[in-house]
Amino acid sequence: MSSDRKIILNLALPAVFQTVLRSFFILIDAFWIGKMGSTELAALTAAAFIVWGALELGDLISTGNSSLVAQSVGAKDFVLSKKIGIQNLVNSFFYSLALGFLIIPLLPILFGIMKLSAEHSVLSREYLTVLFFGLPCVILLSTVNSVFRGHGDTKTPFWLLLIALVLNFFLNPLLIFGVDGFLLFGMKGAALATLISYSVSVIIGIIIAYRRKLILPFLKYKPDFIIIKETVKIGLPVSLNGLAFSFIYIILSRFISDYGTVGFASVGISHRSESLSYQITVGFSLAAAILTGQYVGANDTARAEKLAMKTLGFGSMVIIIYALLLFIFSSEVAAIFTADTDVIKTASVFNKITACVIIFSAAEVILTGAFAGAGDSLPPSVISASINVMRIPLAGILSVYFGLIGIWIGISLTVFLKGVLIFIWFKRGKWKNKKTNLLKKEPPVHLFD
Repeated sequence: MSSDRKIILNLALPAVFQTVLRSFFILIDAFWIGKMGSTELAALTAAAFIVWGALELGDLISTGNSSLVAQSVGAKDFVLSKKIGIQNLVNSFFYSLALGFLIIPLLPILFGIMKLSAEHSVLSREYLTVLFFGLPCVILLSTVNSVFRGHGDTKTPFWLLLIALVLNFFLNPLLIFGVDGFLLFGMKGAALATLISYSVSVIIGIIIAYRRKLILPFLKYKPDFIIIKETVKIGLPVSLNGLAFSFIYIILSRFISDYGTVGFASVGISHRSESLSYQITVGFSLAAAILTGQYVGANDTARAEKLAMKTLGFGSMVIIIYALLLFIFSSEVAAIFTADTDVIKTASVFNKITACVIIFSAAEVILTGAFAGAGDSLPPSVISASINVMRIPLAGILSVYFGLIGIWIGISLTVFLKGVLIFIWFKRGKWKNKKTNLLKKEPPVHLFD
């Protein structure tokens, strides 16, 4: 028991710290932009819905890469792991570059679907245009980190994120507010600070990966369509589910927009209030993906399942404590982001509702990571996407009776359903037969004992 706990926590804790650090980027943006006013904060919230979708699509390659590298390491095929790593780094750059340029012309259409006011649209566009021009900076760091995680290293990704976060902390106020009128970029400055910070960490990460011989030299890159196919097979369901999640929020914004700035600002604050718990579960999810992937690669699916469930148990204990604190201090947490009393009042109620269901969100996220590590990402993605669609009619119906609060109640009901169904599907065990075709069968080996 103590051995399993040590294995899980050695992987999960650095991963948790890493994902928590990642959430601080948007928190820093929200903190400084919030000082510009509630209108700017609401515009950032609207922009965040679109960013979610773009990042989910962008992480298609990193999700598949992490699973394939982990399985090849589990099978002790290190030549294959190096080849997969360099393939997906190069492919990730060109993919994210094309993705960013594709999204920018669609922004007016997305704003129209969201029914954003002219003022909110202008501010959101300022932020998003800069961010999407430099999208490879953000996406590449995810792919670099997935190489390390596939090898069971969650500490290096933490340090890379920490470097980026420290840079972002100092650059954000500098580029938003400027100094004596110089470097005064406002919303654009927040996005620019993120891009510069990520770029520095990407360069450092690639150098470290190359020196540790985790990737082949870039000059040896040659497109391998089998690796591309396997990567996309694992990453695409997760990315499409994330895109659907984002698009559903874009549609939900039509309901939220009926409540003006208070509606958008309250929803944004509530998402940021739960973002820490979400990032904690993502950290445990990364650990579950690594353990499941490596033991599936080693043909030891029984141990893969055992460690995945223990990872869920440890993660759940942390989230229960977080939920209690969020419920008790719901108003105080909301007040961190704004001084608007109407927004604080509404966001406080949202936070209490969220606290009641985030344990089910933990089950969804952590077990989805285990599914992805095993190479079977389709079932949880289908479950999640199908139930997320229910948010639209639920929001429409419940908002009639409960107003803005009804929208959040509908969202929370779907969180409960997803957690329960994904847990049941994982226990069915069909993921145990989804090992990548890139590997030949190897005898089971206890990788961390």
